[in-house]
Amino acid sequence: FKGAFAYYLHDKGAQTAERVAWAETRNLAHDDPAYAQSVMIATARQAEALKKAAGVKSTGRKAAGPVHAYSIEWHPEKETIPDRAGMLAIAQETLKLLKADHLQAVIVCHQDTAHPHLHVIVNRVDPETGKMHPFGNDVHKLDEWAAKYERDRNQIVSPNRDAKYEARKRDPLRARTKAAFAKAATVYPDHGQLW
Repeated sequence: FKGAFAYYLHDKGAQTAERVAWAETRNLAHDDPAYAQSVMIATARQAEALKKAAGVKSTGRKAAGPVHAYSIEWHPEKETIPDRAGMLAIAQETLKLLKADHLQAVIVCHQDTAHPHLHVIVNRVDPETGKMHPFGNDVHKLDEWAAKYERDRNQIVSPNRDAKYEARKRDPLRARTKAAFAKAATVYPDHGQLW
């Protein structure tokens, strides 16, 4: 968390923060990023105790790293840029898409480039259960969400995106692999969503 917060809440290679337009938190008691960082670190460090308190077994493979981050950006010439409330609604929508809207998160808006963009920093450790959230395949989920976002607004920024998805759907190896993972998930249901 220290590295992620140092990068997202400061200018590159400096302790100034001019590139940060604003920051907000989700599922934390305060919007102060320093507070959020310390609470997120404490939550991650207490994962085993949270599991025990929630009656969750501490078995299985240990996940690497509690920090997950992704960005959302708008093309400065081809898209209508939402205001702060609109950006926050979009960030919340993507957290919900990734089934992570119950987790601790910090949303940071940067203003240092021509294209406005958000960074969403998520604590993968569930503060209720101590379980690590599996962000499986989130790049594809977010990319598909972005394609729909563009179509809904009739502002197509990435015209090749739909063709890419159609090619992936037609790929027989992908279809067989997806079926194999689905079958494995029924045999090993507590291993999380694999696809």
